[in-house]
Amino acid sequence: MTSATPTVLHYVTQWLWLSDTFVHGPVTATEHGKVIVSRGEIINQHVYPYPGVISLTGPDGSLPDEGDTTADAIVEKLGGARPALVHLHHGYGLPDARALARRLSVPLITSFWGYDITALPKSDPERFAGAFEDIDRVVVPSRYLARLAREAGASEEQIRIIPGGLDCAFFEPTPLPAEPRVAFVGRFVEKKGIDVLLRAWESVRAEIPDAELTLLGYGEQAPETDAAAGIRVLTPDPDEPRKQVRDLLRWSRLYVSPSRTAASGDGEGQHMGNLEAQASGRPVVTTAHTAIPEFVLDGETGLVVPENDDTAVAEAILALLRDDERSAALAKNGTAWAQNFDVAVAARRHDELYAEVVDANATR
Repeated sequence: MTSATPTVLHYVTQWLWLSDTFVHGPVTATEHGKVIVSRGEIINQHVYPYPGVISLTGPDGSLPDEGDTTADAIVEKLGGARPALVHLHHGYGLPDARALARRLSVPLITSFWGYDITALPKSDPERFAGAFEDIDRVVVPSRYLARLAREAGASEEQIRIIPGGLDCAFFEPTPLPAEPRVAFVGRFVEKKGIDVLLRAWESVRAEIPDAELTLLGYGEQAPETDAAAGIRVLTPDPDEPRKQVRDLLRWSRLYVSPSRTAASGDGEGQHMGNLEAQASGRPVVTTAHTAIPEFVLDGETGLVVPENDDTAVAEAILALLRDDERSAALAKNGTAWAQNFDVAVAARRHDELYAEVVDANATR
């Protein structure tokens, strides 16, 4: 853990869910020294590799109690090493991270990405009671989540907006195919609006009978493949899920994400799929939902329609499938726009934040 720059302890409840690409990129790309602690067992390490991740899961699958017990377990794992600050990724681990930062007498940075700030403060208010008094900086990917963080108790001075990092070198642009192929990538949960998309797809197929829709994801609301309707449903490849996403985007003519606010209040904090599609040179059809308009420019890199409106989604898909020139222009703009969110940009901004927090702590 010895490095020329102060060491950051990155704490996650699980290293690392497939959807957490925005955590892996900036964490592993920062120039600060790092140690990563996962409360749960280490998963998907072949997808998100990093040597030496520490897991608190016992041989029998047991975990220490939240809070002080977890903090003590982490300190024991660290031996004599001492990080300069703690960075919690996702608000679910607040009791552990707060206790750990107090135990080590170091600053605490907390990143919120979605449900952990859109819905968790209401469903589990005890987890947030007094939390922002112990947090030195709050990191969110969008202005939308910054507003929710303020409503939850964070001050304007605490908040930093740093979008999740996108690997633009991996998701590089390729020529648009002529075939009317549409893709969706994401979890099959309420906020993703799959039911909206399926209703819209009926209208698309009525106008373009050979149009194809592929949905790649997992979740409790998974649709079924319907060859007669031109619908194919794929589950993530356990060996190469990122390549699978890239290949699907290259196969598609456009990407669609009809996100909407779930009954719980959960919504998109950023939606990496939209950015991966734009980086890949694919126009996007999406919704004016939560933070999405901050990352997809309506009329410039995609078409942004009202959420929960299957008619509007269908019309936007049809418009782009029928207009080669417009689709190509959106695709070209999207590729350039996506560069603003490259993982190197996110890593640099995190390094600047770490230096700021460490320096401020040293002067106290």
